[in-house]
Amino acid sequence: MEVITVTKNGQITLPENLRKQLRLNDESKLSLKIEAGRLILTPITEDVELLEQDGILTFSANLTADEDINALIEKLRY
Repeated sequence: MEVITVTKNGQITLPENLRKQLRLNDESKLSLKIEAGRLILTPITEDVELLEQDGILTFSANLTADEDINALIEKLRY
C-alpha cells in the first residue's frame, strides 16, 4: 500500500512506480469518484476508431465508467 499526502492546494503526487504500472504520463487524464468513502481514480482512455458507414463518418470509442459521452463528442468534433 502506498501512502501519499494531500498538499494545501489539494494536490497529490502519484508515486512513479504506480504511474509506470498504469502507463500514465504528464498528459494522462483520470476520472475521480467517491464510492463507499473511498476515492477511486481511473485512467481515461480514448481509444477512438473512425468508421464510414453508408457515407456517414462515425466513431467507436471505449469509454471508462462515468465518462461523459457528450464531452468526448465535443472534443473529437473539431
